[in-house]
Amino acid sequence: MTKEVVITETLRRLSRVAQRHPNSALLRLAALEESARAAGQFAAAADALYARFYLLEHRGRALELQASLAKAQSELDADTQPLQASRLHEAAGRIAYQQGEYFEATEHWSQAAELAAQVPDARAGAAARIGLGQIHYAFGAWARGREVHGEAAQLLGAADDSYLAAKLALNIGVGHFETEQLDDAERHFSHGLAAARRGLHREYEAEAHWQLARAALARGRLDWATVDCRLALSIAAKLGHSWLEAAASRTWTDIALARGDQQGAIRSTEHGLLLAKRIHSRPQQAQAHLLLAKLLERSGDKDAALAHLWQHLSLQAEIERLSSPARPGLPSFFDPSTQAAEAQLLSLSNRRWKIATLSDRLAALQQLSAEAQQILQLDRVQFWWVGEGPNFPALGRPAQAQYLDWLSDLGKPQALTTVSNHPCRAELSALEQAAGTLSRIELPLYVKGQLRGVLWLSHCRQKHAWTRRDQMHASHLARLFELVLMN
Repeated sequence: MTKEVVITETLRRLSRVAQRHPNSALLRLAALEESARAAGQFAAAADALYARFYLLEHRGRALELQASLAKAQSELDADTQPLQASRLHEAAGRIAYQQGEYFEATEHWSQAAELAAQVPDARAGAAARIGLGQIHYAFGAWARGREVHGEAAQLLGAADDSYLAAKLALNIGVGHFETEQLDDAERHFSHGLAAARRGLHREYEAEAHWQLARAALARGRLDWATVDCRLALSIAAKLGHSWLEAAASRTWTDIALARGDQQGAIRSTEHGLLLAKRIHSRPQQAQAHLLLAKLLERSGDKDAALAHLWQHLSLQAEIERLSSPARPGLPSFFDPSTQAAEAQLLSLSNRRWKIATLSDRLAALQQLSAEAQQILQLDRVQFWWVGEGPNFPALGRPAQAQYLDWLSDLGKPQALTTVSNHPCRAELSALEQAAGTLSRIELPLYVKGQLRGVLWLSHCRQKHAWTRRDQMHASHLARLFELVLMN
């Protein structure tokens, strides 16, 4: 029996041991990886490393292998061992994605898909496409993300792979959930839960409960949401899966707010932030900082709220920088022409406004408006007070009551490709500043939980189809305006 066959059989045996004794399997896999590397069997060493990654990722510890994956990639000849190379790229992509390094993740998963096609290996190809679909999701391209996940499903076919079946079903469900297709979302989440239970994949069982909790909350079923979210948090904590526990903590915050438990919401968000820091998850940290800024502002802790808002802006700028293509010849989901805008937004975010008087505040608002118009190449940036305010126009009641209620109820930016279809067109047509606009993003601005202003970003010369990146930039600017209003 050759050394390669011995190693392959050992890996198969350890995969069975891992189900009942994961820690023992991890130690044996590490020893097997080292012995294979010492013998120059780099493909076998990569197989052992990927098996270790599989076990550690299930427990939220994938980040521990980041350096090992990079070393294994440098040792392996991808031309002669495309399957092992594909798996290493897929694993590296998952670590990059968790940290918010979306372009790095895209690079790894694209190479993983190409290498899997050379074998060909349907499982490796499907795993890479699940990741690529998540990249589209990260930038709000839900329909395209589901298409890529559909490609993964076709590759898997009728294969009996409960792990990928659970992962794929949950991801497809997210695509439906984010486009408010709750029936389809819940069906896929339930399929994911069934596959996870069938294969004893506890982390996906927990994720399924978390996603079902989000869906129940969207339906207004606080009782169902509470039960599912508790299960998700319990399983994630037992596994030590920090990413999943942080994600479920965010939903627990929503549940606490729905109950009117402000302090419980703050505690849950602070817990999620600690977990996100532990695993260096920039997206989760940014989200938690923004939520804490809003919660603490409502509680009257202005200084702490400002500190969290600065942290959010800094992390969001870093995520946008890491999401920009930096190397030629690589697949890109993003437009390189936006890099200059992002650099300028980062500079704007790092500016510390010194606001001691009303005049300072008005000057800062004017400067922000002018720089935003230049950075994002807009025809017009319009800040509105809600109620009375100096130097800028105001929206108020009863004249714009319908519009203010509409924007407040939605509570998020509204990207309008065609302003003529605005649901409050009749009410806004009387405003002189609304004339001549073809496309517009409208953003509510809050101070201490109260709608204090509105920001309009407009194109006047031709209609503009707002991209996900446009909307990210707009939300970033809104946080800067809120910061000036809070100071």
